[in-house]
Amino acid sequence: MTDTGLADAALATALRGWAAAPSPTARARVLAALATARVFAAVVARSTAEHVGTGTAEHVGTGTGTGTGRRTNSTAEMSLVTLAGSSGRGVPVFLDVPGVTGFSDGARPVPLTGTQACSAALDAGAVAVVVDPAGAGFVLSRSELAELATGRVPVPGTALSTRSTTGPLVTPTYVDSDLLHTLSRALRGEPLRAARLLEGPDGPVLGIVPRRDLSAAALAALAARLAPYLAAPLDLTVVPDHGPGVAVPVRRRRFSRGR
Repeated sequence: MTDTGLADAALATALRGWAAAPSPTARARVLAALATARVFAAVVARSTAEHVGTGTAEHVGTGTGTGTGRRTNSTAEMSLVTLAGSSGRGVPVFLDVPGVTGFSDGARPVPLTGTQACSAALDAGAVAVVVDPAGAGFVLSRSELAELATGRVPVPGTALSTRSTTGPLVTPTYVDSDLLHTLSRALRGEPLRAARLLEGPDGPVLGIVPRRDLSAAALAALAARLAPYLAAPLDLTVVPDHGPGVAVPVRRRRFSRGR
């Protein structure tokens, strides 16, 4: 399918919501949309070497017969456009092609996923990414960059992240019974059919089976409710009804009736 160069609709909508009313929930929507959106980085050609011309002066009309001494670029490479800040360099990321061409003369748009853009920013030594710099100006911190670059979506205000990759999740070889008990308490009363503790490429993962579909914002809100119970970061993801993992007892909260 041909790329039209237009903005990703889900990311554009999330950015408008965040710009209108910034909040952890609105930020969670942007991060979740960015992880899979097609965005654009800006690159420019920079000279990497030069040489002195060896032609005779007649070539430039002087008639002396000596070397011209004219310097010309011999090689060039494409370099990522960055922004200078007080705490380090940032990388601007654009929603569409006009955003790139209107930002810097001679800049060329390079399509990337949000995850790839964050990875490229880290490779360039950046400490931040600015999404839609001429519009929403949404700034990703270095910790958010690191999470997104590895395929996880950070949950604002917590030590948790949700997974956006399809890496294998398997049954852990060892499970701490205290962790299972803690998770069972933390999940009490949540609208879940089941939960399982799994092992992923980067460590433990809590897989949940919700009673209804959860939006990115709802998943972030659930992660925020779990955070006070956990002593270490834990990935959170939605999993199918059946699959690998160690079951976490999920109990519905009991309510007493008044007389």
